[in-house]
Amino acid sequence: MDEQEFEIEFFPTKMAEIVAKHKIERDPDDPIMSDPGMADEIFQAGLELLVEVGLYCKDTKRLVKFTEQEIKEVIKTRKSEVTLGKDRDAITLKPRAPEDKQHPYTFFPAGGYLTSDLDLYKLHVLTAAQEPLCDGLVLLPLTRVGDIEPISGTPSETLLLLTEAQIANEVAARVGRPGLFFTIPMSASSPNAFMTVFASGIYNKYNCCLPVQILQDMRINYDRLNLAYLAQLQGIVPWISSCSVLYAYLTGPEQGAVEIIAHTLGMMAYADGSFTQGMSITVDGRFVGPDVLWCNSAAALAAERNLKVPWISMGAIARPETTLMDESWYGSAALCITACISGMEGMWLCGGHLGIDCRFAAEVTRAAAGIKVSDGIAIIKKILDKCGNFMEEPKKVPAPTNEMYDVKTLRPSKKALDQYKKFTKIFKDMGLDYPTWG
Repeated sequence: MDEQEFEIEFFPTKMAEIVAKHKIERDPDDPIMSDPGMADEIFQAGLELLVEVGLYCKDTKRLVKFTEQEIKEVIKTRKSEVTLGKDRDAITLKPRAPEDKQHPYTFFPAGGYLTSDLDLYKLHVLTAAQEPLCDGLVLLPLTRVGDIEPISGTPSETLLLLTEAQIANEVAARVGRPGLFFTIPMSASSPNAFMTVFASGIYNKYNCCLPVQILQDMRINYDRLNLAYLAQLQGIVPWISSCSVLYAYLTGPEQGAVEIIAHTLGMMAYADGSFTQGMSITVDGRFVGPDVLWCNSAAALAAERNLKVPWISMGAIARPETTLMDESWYGSAALCITACISGMEGMWLCGGHLGIDCRFAAEVTRAAAGIKVSDGIAIIKKILDKCGNFMEEPKKVPAPTNEMYDVKTLRPSKKALDQYKKFTKIFKDMGLDYPTWG
């Protein structure tokens, strides 16, 4: 089958038919999908989508098909727990339900924003890694090393990724957490770079996952399969990840949630993993809003009820220089509360571009663990009202690192702490509480 036919005709038609058959429809007044019955319909729709559509292989231009029985066998054999990190820094993610008092774990973005300044990059990583509530790091991509511009598939890309891995390990050791988990390699995209960095041992089966994630809208290639096989051979946790793009080929969050489930089951079939990341984004790059929150919560609840695997999602609005941007603090809080009331086990990229942002998001996650679903939804609605549903691009507020932190002591400045205290008070007034909030 021609790829254009698959993405323009075959896939969208099947998706629309299956979503209509299962009567999956979002209530526009509800930013969170909390209906167990609809969650089960979403899961069943995702399973049907995978069976009826399959996965399109870009290299062979053929469909990889699965039977329903094969997928149900995959579901039955998934592991319900995963341990990430090593020794005293290891954490074990176990299934949690909505209103469970066990908090979702929080993996902090580290590196600040895209940069080639290694000293600045390391400083950003340190501000996140030193935080006591940091359960792991997501090192944001470096743009280059010195004067070397990386090109995908070449040694320059491998150098970039090795540099990222070296900084991650150096910083973890410096803050006394040598066994910290680093989620996935972020400064490269080619299998050669991934294979080299794991062969070096700097990233390894204890501190990092190997990216095997599906390509957009039910597509794979040989690279996905080769990386999945390497992960199995080396005992590396495969990074099963789906990010549905709303309003491109998907008409909205209903189709987005179904696609996340179909993607997840497909990846589990070819990569034999359990640890899953499921999230959505709009075609114009928005990571938060009532539609995105609904999609993320719907997929998570569907998985919590039918898969029982460690499930994480996005925890930030993903904008640069977020420390003084109010929308960022509100957005990360909304995403983290969604995780708590939807049965998620963790949040990646949780917070903002510096440690103080991440601290707040992690505290919200712990404060919201155990609250009633209805109470969480009420807080999220207040956030959406304050931020106009996040439909407009946030105004950029410069937050130079040397004004947010003392670069020698790594302590946040008064300006940064005032922003933090402002938002802890806001959310305490909304009904959340955490021991350090006073």
